[in-house]
Amino acid sequence: MMDTSDNRADPNASVRDEALALAAAGDDAELAAELYAALRASLPDELTALRAHCVAADWPAVAELAHRVRGASRYCGVPALDQSLATLERVARDGGDAGAISAAAAQVETEAQRLP
Repeated sequence: MMDTSDNRADPNASVRDEALALAAAGDDAELAAELYAALRASLPDELTALRAHCVAADWPAVAELAHRVRGASRYCGVPALDQSLATLERVARDGGDAGAISAAAAQVETEAQRLP
């Protein structure tokens, strides 16, 4: 059995880091709020697609979705979600361990649900 302990997001990562979001938005608080709102609005559909790709064992699609959502999350000050997406993208690109991919996908869902 493969050791997946390094496939977990940092348990100390912040759910939401307003300062990080503000810095990513060039100190524009309105833009930071808009980016976060857009991410939150898109997550339900993205998670639905993620579940479908996992059921189909379409690991390249899982990796692509994780990459795309991570691109958005990087500007929103959501370190725990960002880390979980990075892990999911990495294990899905490796493509060999369905258990690790499923665990990483579940962690993405957990982190998405924790967002305020």
